[in-house]
Amino acid sequence: MWHDEFRVADLGVRPDYAVRANGELTGYIEFKKPSLPVDPATFSKANREQWEKLRNLPNLLYSNGTEWRLFRDGRQLGETVWFTGSLTSAGNRLVPADPAAFDALLKTFLLWKPAPISQVARLVQHVAPLCRLLRSAVLEQLAAEAKSSSPDNDIRARPFTGLKNDWRKLLFPSADDATFADGYAQAVTFALLLARSDDHLTEGASLHDVGRLLDADHALMGRALQLLTGNVNERFSVTLQLLQRTIAQVNWSAIRTGNRDAYLHLYEHFLTVYDSALRQRSGSYYTPHEVVEDMVRLTENVLRTRLGQADGFGADEVRIVDPAMGTGTYLHAIIERVAEQAADRYGPAMAPDAISRLASRLNGFELQMGPFAVAELRTSDLLKRYHSPLPEGGLSLFVTDTLDNPFVEDEYLPSTFGPLSDSRRRANNLKANIPVTVVIANPPYDDKAENHGGWVEKGSGKHEAAPLDGFRYPGNGRYEHMLKNMYVYFWRWATWKVFDAHEDDQHGVVCFITPSGWATGPGGRGMRDYLRRTCDERWVINLSPEGQRAEVATRIFPGVAQPLAICIFIRKAGAVRNEDHRARVHYRSLTGRRNEKFRQLREIGLDDGGWRETHAGAARPFTPLTQSGWEDFPALDDLFPWGSPGAKSNRSWASAPSPETLRRRWKTLIRETDPAEKGKLFKETRDRTLISKKEPLPGQSASLLPVGKEISVSPTLVRTALRSFDRQWLIADNRVLDYARPDLWASMQDGQFFLNQQSSHKIDSGPAVVATHLLPDTDHFNGRGGRSMPVLHPDGSSNTPAGLLFHLAHALGAKRVAVTELAAYIVAVAGHSAFTERFAEELLTPGVRLPLTRAPGVMESGSHSRQRNPMGLDLRRAVCRPRCGTTRWARRRPPLRMSC
Repeated sequence: MWHDEFRVADLGVRPDYAVRANGELTGYIEFKKPSLPVDPATFSKANREQWEKLRNLPNLLYSNGTEWRLFRDGRQLGETVWFTGSLTSAGNRLVPADPAAFDALLKTFLLWKPAPISQVARLVQHVAPLCRLLRSAVLEQLAAEAKSSSPDNDIRARPFTGLKNDWRKLLFPSADDATFADGYAQAVTFALLLARSDDHLTEGASLHDVGRLLDADHALMGRALQLLTGNVNERFSVTLQLLQRTIAQVNWSAIRTGNRDAYLHLYEHFLTVYDSALRQRSGSYYTPHEVVEDMVRLTENVLRTRLGQADGFGADEVRIVDPAMGTGTYLHAIIERVAEQAADRYGPAMAPDAISRLASRLNGFELQMGPFAVAELRTSDLLKRYHSPLPEGGLSLFVTDTLDNPFVEDEYLPSTFGPLSDSRRRANNLKANIPVTVVIANPPYDDKAENHGGWVEKGSGKHEAAPLDGFRYPGNGRYEHMLKNMYVYFWRWATWKVFDAHEDDQHGVVCFITPSGWATGPGGRGMRDYLRRTCDERWVINLSPEGQRAEVATRIFPGVAQPLAICIFIRKAGAVRNEDHRARVHYRSLTGRRNEKFRQLREIGLDDGGWRETHAGAARPFTPLTQSGWEDFPALDDLFPWGSPGAKSNRSWASAPSPETLRRRWKTLIRETDPAEKGKLFKETRDRTLISKKEPLPGQSASLLPVGKEISVSPTLVRTALRSFDRQWLIADNRVLDYARPDLWASMQDGQFFLNQQSSHKIDSGPAVVATHLLPDTDHFNGRGGRSMPVLHPDGSSNTPAGLLFHLAHALGAKRVAVTELAAYIVAVAGHSAFTERFAEELLTPGVRLPLTRAPGVMESGSHSRQRNPMGLDLRRAVCRPRCGTTRWARRRPPLRMSC
């Protein structure tokens, strides 16, 4: 039987024919123009794009009428078969050059059957491409329905549009077409895999019956399969049957043999083949079992030693949630731990009972249908292994957006959606009303997650503040863009759920592994303040003391460059809290290669001697107290309090190494007569457009006309410090620079120069402070932000606290200390790698502090250090003895404490 699909032209990626043999789908045929070769290596862009979508079909015949090729999973099978003669003139004389070869080709094509699948790798290789093809088909079907002239409520004409709208109402309110198509494809694929695992799937079974059988133990996936496959046209049934035939060949028994957890890497491998970009966007990285097991172990120790639960996770009062469940790794580790402990204490016969009691208290939330189905599959298999039945009502695993509003009213949906709407109601009831003792997870990372944090980020409107506001800190707004990260949203949800949501039960523990930037950087001040005020004790395990983009061999997740930490927070019921309450924070770091870090993690105990105390200040970083006296040193921005982020143009064309280049660009812009093209050349932004009128920058002459009406082709240019070692020319025009910082321009004068430090990221190499006499760019320090401190105010006065220079002169026994002498001393001490190496641990926290000496003449010599020693080494000897590794001022006399 031939299924002609060519007539659906706007679907684009469909092969021309699908072919059945003996009632079973056997493959696809794609015909090309007679003059077009069917060798994929010769395809043009359009045909290559189609080939990339079709290449993973398991049985595909390509032909242009005279050339025939058979492909299996993108690889040609056998030789090419050629016909003799011309399609336009040969008529019945058009015959294969080798009839036997053509006959063999057709038999091979028509007699195709899916190969048995007994390994996870082969499963992924065969199933992921078909899932991707199904996703493409759904997207194209939605696009075709959008062009339909039928009424919007015509279900026969727009079946997938109606299904998408119901799906959004029920599970994913913010889902767009792409999200729905992905959810559809993964839901169907993994529901079939789950059905095959329970022996409900065969090649000939109807998908509706498969879903009904699956509904008994896996209600959500069973009903999803029925809904998603119950009203599809012939074209979709062809694709679905190919997927069904392939999955029917999966031999789960063989896959499980000798493999304790065959599903552990299944979804990670699936995503890598299915859509590696989706894997990166969703943060779907398998958490090493060494990390999971020790996070579970340490969390249970907290339950026993701090929260009075002697039975740990086995205690009937302990309810657990993984809000980013993925494939259920943390929940399964808890199940195995409880089972093993029950068997050790009371004998193997008690393990099933312990698991049954745990299952009703064990909860998981997951946004994607694929990993959710794998979690159900793994959990069912795990319970079977321990001969423990599924709990009444099924497992407490939910397809839900953890961050959505849990208090939203349920919309009415038809009874056919019963299991799905019931799952949503149960998930929201748990999120809103049921106290939780433990939240443990590896939440997703996405640093471009603004407007994706749902209720946690935005609240529920005018009458309810967003929970995320609890992580904000007064006056810290310029740094709090860092809070718009998916893992931060999950931190806030977990802390809200355990510590805030239930007034009568604010008692429990949160254990996460996440990037550690919030624990040390300025953007996390509000988080740290909240946690110190709210919690009673905290443990921080720094997994990445090597810093950003460390050597891959040292990383816990080889593909993740951000520094990571395991953090455990507890809040005890009945603890006395007042304005001075601060959680005790313990800190340690793991060093070495990956396996060495795993070994160290395995040996950690909550009360062993390897922990160090950290700062106690409300918003201070979660880093250890040091022995260097660093905390007693004045901060650079205490010595020079007025600072600025630096000038920012937001237009790369406005700066260049050559002034002639800038003049040429400006001339091209001004002489352009087409307004649309002129807008593109200018690169209009919210703050600067072709019609914007801006006052001239201080000290610069400029036209008052908007750029769109400017006629002068001679721009004003100044030399600026783009980076520490990169001087460039800049168009000094306030109409062009989005954030020109006029106060900085006003401060430019004879004798002015700027000190610059990295204020938002740690410093792990090179100088800690740089200086320039040119106007600094916002990324002047090292291309990643920073803060510039002018030595002089615009009026020529010193940018120092009142009385500081007099105090320094008195302490040093000098007649006077000039502000330039203080600045030169700072550059001499901190402007080289020796300072960074000496205070490497202290500089994990952004912001430079300066040791001040009492040695006479040092401050003055600092002002001449450029002539005497460009690296400031003489000064460093006056401050530090490299041989003994201790500082003279720390050993003999205390540093100055600046209180002015």
